[in-house]
Amino acid sequence: MIFFILFFLCGILVSFLYPPFFLTPVGFFIFPFLFYLLNHKNYIALSHKKHFFSGFSFGLGFFIIYLGWIKEPFFIEDITKKYFIFSYLLIIYCALYYGIIFFIISFFKTKIVKLFTLPMLIVLVEFISNNFIYGFPWLSFSLVHSNNIFGSSLIYFSGTYFTSYITVLIFLLFSIFFIENLKLRKFLQLFYLFIFLLIIILSLTRYYDAKSSKSDFINISIIQSNFHINQYLDQNEKLKKQKFILDLIQKNKSEIILFGENDYPFLMNLNNINLIQSHIQNNQSVIIGSTRKEDNNYFNSIFLIRKNEYSYFDKQILVPFGEFVPLRNLFGFMEYISGSLDFTEGTKERNLQLNNIKILPVICYEILFFWKLLHQSNINSDIIVNITNDSWFGDYSGPYQHFYFAKLRAAEFNKTLIRVSVNGISAGIDNFGRVIKFSKLNQQQNKIISIPINSSNNEYIRLHKIIFFLIFFPLLVILFINKKNA
Repeated sequence: MIFFILFFLCGILVSFLYPPFFLTPVGFFIFPFLFYLLNHKNYIALSHKKHFFSGFSFGLGFFIIYLGWIKEPFFIEDITKKYFIFSYLLIIYCALYYGIIFFIISFFKTKIVKLFTLPMLIVLVEFISNNFIYGFPWLSFSLVHSNNIFGSSLIYFSGTYFTSYITVLIFLLFSIFFIENLKLRKFLQLFYLFIFLLIIILSLTRYYDAKSSKSDFINISIIQSNFHINQYLDQNEKLKKQKFILDLIQKNKSEIILFGENDYPFLMNLNNINLIQSHIQNNQSVIIGSTRKEDNNYFNSIFLIRKNEYSYFDKQILVPFGEFVPLRNLFGFMEYISGSLDFTEGTKERNLQLNNIKILPVICYEILFFWKLLHQSNINSDIIVNITNDSWFGDYSGPYQHFYFAKLRAAEFNKTLIRVSVNGISAGIDNFGRVIKFSKLNQQQNKIISIPINSSNNEYIRLHKIIFFLIFFPLLVILFINKKNA
């Protein structure tokens, strides 16, 4: 029982490595302690079943804090409050992955094998959870370093998965002092020295790239309307919000005016497009989220509207239980959150064109699915426009985690990113992952941001998948060592 408690507490502490806390130094203590527990003789003597439940306890502690915001959508309406307990099914599901990790590690005999296997299995879990069922890419240790140049540099050169792998491996640094073999310990010291030197070199390379970078700039107004979620506005409130949007457009002088996800409170039909166009000045563009209906299908869309023309992109990666309800007959109560009708996945190419500027449109949750966003048709896009509504996530950690994922994506894709959330956090982020200007959470704000426009592409991005698979080549060596020492 004592091990279950200790692993549960370790899980809680690991959650504080993430935004909005960023208590990074904790990782250098908690992961070596975790390694110590995994190699404790009394723990090793436990059955494989208890190893599984130890990992589950760790995962439970971790996700109760890290995914604590997951219950917030249930509290938006009084009628769904009593169902918030269902949100913990996701936490239990995610915790099961760590039970599997600890179960697998229980079959390895040597400390050196466990040292390298732990980060590999964590990354493997990230990969599986990203792609299994509907996918949940919220589990990523790369997010731990999303607020510093080291994390931004690593993700640019090596991608999300390898950044996660290196992050966990670095946190295990002081675990080498639990290795009794002195020659092996010296080898590990040199190995870690090599890693740190490599990260410093990569970070300096990106730093000097940033210092010498030259770009054209364009002024964009990001509008954080901070209205309540549209589906819960009555008709008068919707009209009030529509007037707010139209008046703001008419008064604004920026080249581009950018609103959040589903910010327009009515269906975006031709009449409403014409209404917006009547308020737009010449050579001005409005980008706004709204719901679109076509052939009895509803789409969560982003519209690019100019004086005499418009285009749109329909969201392709929908949130289960948020934008559609699987097994609706069984989970009918969820319609108070997702609505009575399911959204339909979009099929248009992920492209918008504004004069000479190529825009990569990303709606809300899609920003997490890094492997689905870039294609041959949009890899040369100039900027990423990410609209979202984080009102669902509450006021605690959810909106911050979502924001820092977007920040990582700007660095990973090497593209300027403009993010507007209805309630915040909205920001302009350059292609090096640096925040240019931002709006605070739960405030109505209108900020003009001068953002760099460039056609910078990440020439390493095609190598990210290869680098990911290279992580697992040492696993073959590890399995051989483990079998030899069995």
